[in-house]
Amino acid sequence: MKKNVLTALLLVMMVCALLVSFAGCKKEAAIAGDDIVAQLKQENAQLKEQIKQLTAALETAKQGGSVQSWELTGSPWSDRSGATITCSITPANYEDGMTAALSIRMGELEAESTLCTWDGKAFTGSVELNAADGYSYYCIFTTPDGIQDEVALNSPQHPVNSDLVYLGSSLTSYANLVVEDWANDDGKLVINSGFIQVQTPLLGETVTLQKAELVFLQNGSELERMTVDVPAGEGAGSYELALSGTSFTMPEVSADCQLDLNLEATLSDGNVITSSGGSWYVSDGELVLSVG
Repeated sequence: MKKNVLTALLLVMMVCALLVSFAGCKKEAAIAGDDIVAQLKQENAQLKEQIKQLTAALETAKQGGSVQSWELTGSPWSDRSGATITCSITPANYEDGMTAALSIRMGELEAESTLCTWDGKAFTGSVELNAADGYSYYCIFTTPDGIQDEVALNSPQHPVNSDLVYLGSSLTSYANLVVEDWANDDGKLVINSGFIQVQTPLLGETVTLQKAELVFLQNGSELERMTVDVPAGEGAGSYELALSGTSFTMPEVSADCQLDLNLEATLSDGNVITSSGGSWYVSDGELVLSVG
C-alpha cells in the first residue's frame, strides 16, 4: 500500500512539472523573456528535487520499507541433507487482518512456502528445506483488502545471511589435499609445495577440526602416518596449511606399484573426511604423479 501511495505522488509531481511548463508559455506575453526563463528554471529545479526525494522513497519501499525487522535461522537435519528454516518478520505497520507468507525460491521456481502466524509482535513460521545453493527468501504481506506487498529478504543478489542462501555448502564439510611440486630425492618422497584445506559445517552446533593426518600408502597398505597441525583459516569454519619440505620414506617400487598420499581429517562431531592428494606410478623406470 505504501508503494502505491508513493507511486501516485510521484506521478502527480511529474504532471505538475508539465503544467508549470504550459503555464509558463501563457505568461510569456506578459513577462519578459529573461524573467520567465529564470522563473521556470527555479520552479522546475524545485519540482526535480521533490521528484528525486519521492523516487528515493519509492525505491526504499520496494527494497523492504514495509518490513521493520526480520530474522531467518536454520536448524540442520540429523543427516544434514537439509534444514528447518524458521522466520520471524515484523511489519513496519501492522493492521488487523493482515497476513504474511514466507516464500523460498530457487531462481524463478518456488521451492517451499508457508503462511506465517501473527503472535502479537511478529509473523512467525517454519519450513523444511532440502540442502542446495542459491536460495532466495521473500516475505509476502497481504492487507485485509487483498493488496499484496512482496519484500526480498535474503538472496544471492543481496546475501544478508549467506549461510541460508548457500544452504548446501553451509551444511557440508570437506577436505582438500593438493600436491603442487614434489621430488623423489635420496630415498624420500618430498612434497616441496602444496596445501591442506578443511571446511567444517557452518550451520548448527559448532564443529571444529580435531586432528589432521597425512597417510602414505603402497598398493592400499599403510606405510606411514603423519599428524599435521592445520591452523584456522580466515573464513568461518576453515582450516588451512601450506606444505613445504614434508617427506615420507620411499619403499622399494616395481612396475605394478602404486603409491598414494591421502588426508584424513577428524572433526569434533566424530566424522572423518578424506581427500586424495594423488597417486604415483612407475612409467619407463620413472615415478610419475597422477592426480584426479
